[in-house]
Amino acid sequence: MDALAIWANAKPSEAARWAGNLGSPSLRDSAIRTVYAVWAKKDSTAAAQSICSLRPASARGIASAATAPPHAGKNFASAMLWARALPGPLREKTLDAILGEWTRRDPAGAASWLIGQPGDVQWALIAKLAADWVRKDPSAALSWGLGQSTEISLGSKLAVGPIQRKFFEAALGTLIGTDPQGAANWLASPTGQPFFTSRIGSVAGRWTSMDPQEAVNWSLSLPKESDRNSAISAVAGTWARTDPEAAGQWARSLNNPSLHDTALNAYCGSLSPYDAASAAQWAVEITSPNLRNGAMESAINRWMQYDPAAARQFILSTPALDQATKERLLR
Repeated sequence: MDALAIWANAKPSEAARWAGNLGSPSLRDSAIRTVYAVWAKKDSTAAAQSICSLRPASARGIASAATAPPHAGKNFASAMLWARALPGPLREKTLDAILGEWTRRDPAGAASWLIGQPGDVQWALIAKLAADWVRKDPSAALSWGLGQSTEISLGSKLAVGPIQRKFFEAALGTLIGTDPQGAANWLASPTGQPFFTSRIGSVAGRWTSMDPQEAVNWSLSLPKESDRNSAISAVAGTWARTDPEAAGQWARSLNNPSLHDTALNAYCGSLSPYDAASAAQWAVEITSPNLRNGAMESAINRWMQYDPAAARQFILSTPALDQATKERLLR
């Protein structure tokens, strides 16, 4: 690769042809990336013009990704025009690469350019803009997406409609995925409050996958009972998939009867697909008759599919099921 970089600096087109003819796909891809990274810094226009002649298609995609940022750095709007003229999948990858670099440097400029484009271009790229912008400046991105920004530097506002909704969903989804605590803080703000209840489960679930105890503390701190139950349910369901033993012990330890049953019900629902026997046994501890019966029946029905003898024995022996329910499950 060192030798290839020297060759690309001296005679980039020759180096590119040689790299494109390598027999090993992984070596070819690495070689193409090296050549075009060097070539684009030296003469991005020539590098960009040569991409369409590369074979195979995967090589064109790699060359485009390596060329796009340096090429775009000179004039992002011109680079986007160039990318839009490229064929098929290559066009989409290149547009994404250029928009990503533009958003990293100047998100407001990228946003202003995009909302001036035709609807099909906006639809194709708006989620990319949202995801990259929210990683750089969540508050500005979300405010702009909601049409609530008052900052002059952010330029034109995004029009209300499907594209706006796609931007907002992508931005908030990315924020929850990368920084659930930050998402929780934003949702608790006056701007985010209208979306708080509908996103509680997503925040709590993602936060649990990163740090269960922090997610638990946040969930228990929520003042509204319905919000608290939603968060606890998401915590239990997610935690059951990553550390079922710890999750079960935590759910069992909850003193509040409503939260205890909510957590155990979600825990059993998450545990049941891969350990129905354990889920049925844990469900016995749910105090609410309706929740307990529902969780137990769901787990037992799964259990019956792979070990009917053990499931039947459990049905017959457990006092947690009434006689009518036992008879129905044993049919």
